[in-house]
Amino acid sequence: MRCVICRQAFDFAAGQTAVVLHHVAYGYDFAHPGACEAAALGAIFPEPGYDSAAFAHDPERRAVLATSPSKGWSAVVSPAQELRPASELRFEPLRYWALVEYRDGSRRFEGVVRNDEWLDEPGGAEFPESRPGHAAVGYVPPPALHELKGLVEVAA
Repeated sequence: MRCVICRQAFDFAAGQTAVVLHHVAYGYDFAHPGACEAAALGAIFPEPGYDSAAFAHDPERRAVLATSPSKGWSAVVSPAQELRPASELRFEPLRYWALVEYRDGSRRFEGVVRNDEWLDEPGGAEFPESRPGHAAVGYVPPPALHELKGLVEVAA
């Protein structure tokens, strides 16, 4: 995981945290607290219909405190808010697990996805559980994914 501003990796083992930022038009990204956070919050997204700040603090997630390899886990995502039949679900491979601290002080692991074409784009990370218009219905480990192939669509 890298900072959206300075592009340096976060050193969670040394106690660094990553501020969670929500992009005005896309998903999420992360910044070092302080100067990088201020630069991200001051960045403008110059697109028609936006022309506003590119990032804001996420209203639910305060920071990422650590990450862990996903080891083949995937998010199970529904194409709509309501739960759907298995044939309409899709698996999205996780980039990593993030230990998230929420604004209420609670903490838990959430999966983070980031499509290959969005790896270097600001706002390209997603927390499947908060994607608008979709319902993340959970996570599945690699053995279960192989057993369920053919029942659901698997994202590349």
